[in-house]
Amino acid sequence: MRIAWFANIDFQEGNAANSRIRALADGLKANGNQVFLFLLSSTIFNSNKINKKNKGFFHGIYFNYLSGSVFRSPFIVVRFLSYLKSIICSSYLLVKKRKHFDIIFIYSPRIIFFGHIYVLAKLLKIPLILEKTELEAIVKTNKFIPLLVRLTDRLDAYIFDYFCSHLIVISENLKAYYQDYMHVSKITLIPIVVDLKRFASVKPSQAPVYTIGYLGSFGEKDGIHGLIESFKEATKQMPELKLKLIGYNSHIRETKLELRKFILNGQVEHSGQIAYDQVPNWLAKCDLLVMNRTNHEYSHYGFPTKLGEYLATGIPTICTKVSDIEKYLEHSKNSYLIEADNHQELTKAIIERYQNYSDFNAMGLKGKQIAKSQFDYHKYIPVLQSVFEDAVSKKA
Repeated sequence: MRIAWFANIDFQEGNAANSRIRALADGLKANGNQVFLFLLSSTIFNSNKINKKNKGFFHGIYFNYLSGSVFRSPFIVVRFLSYLKSIICSSYLLVKKRKHFDIIFIYSPRIIFFGHIYVLAKLLKIPLILEKTELEAIVKTNKFIPLLVRLTDRLDAYIFDYFCSHLIVISENLKAYYQDYMHVSKITLIPIVVDLKRFASVKPSQAPVYTIGYLGSFGEKDGIHGLIESFKEATKQMPELKLKLIGYNSHIRETKLELRKFILNGQVEHSGQIAYDQVPNWLAKCDLLVMNRTNHEYSHYGFPTKLGEYLATGIPTICTKVSDIEKYLEHSKNSYLIEADNHQELTKAIIERYQNYSDFNAMGLKGKQIAKSQFDYHKYIPVLQSVFEDAVSKKA
């Protein structure tokens, strides 16, 4: 089966979207499919020039930045023209190769970016599969672009049933949300996935190194303020503690100001943007990993990929009880669960980790077993393959 996979992601960077697409693409290829990854927007975050080629193969996956450039211009007019070029190129590609592709698959679809592909898939009679991993429709904002995305995300819900053959979602709440707009038989849940072999070399420390790690984005939902505040409180009892903030931080100025306020500059390290292959090495430097998502409504529809990566290392993990977390994890058995937006509870959990080091290490190993049994991407390739084959058979 030949799959045209469209996305707007920073391919090759070490973020959640790349981890999910890389894992599923590898599994689909191993299952005998051909995967072609087409990127409509130029790279958004490329401070370290990780993404250098605009097309080629990366670890066996074909990719193509259809605008012809991986670099995102600082000028909005240039970005608009670049995206317009991608729309023209992707439209030409699909029309020219209409008999070549068996499936069109879109990651994180939004009509504002992919509407022309919805229409072409319908006209060319190529089955369209969509995957939603978050829900912008419920995010309240007064800023123009986020507001536009929110409104179009809401519009998408009404038109998905007409344009797409099937919808993949990452959480139970997303599934429940879209059941109001399309039949449940057209919705399949595939939770966070992880490529376990990436983390096979990570060995949890048997003696305290007093290093806490956070990996991911730095938006309001990620609870970075609460993490920094809790870390500061914990250092009053354990001054040797260190914190590593791993990943591209678009709010770096605000974060640095906050660190200065708490007098924490020397105890906190920022990695900046990292490549996909660097993620395990950064996590391996830590002996505690934290996911501090807030009680924001947005948090309950997504499902953080970082959690699967945390668990796969075997390093003890503290995480807030949002989204589907409690469906898979049990407090004090395979992870340490805390209430969202509770800085005191997070502080207590951090201190308890180092007071009960061996117990937490055992909990981390049980968390790794959950990663293997629940989030190994191999488990979901037959599910995805079945969705594709069913869509193609109905077309025939």
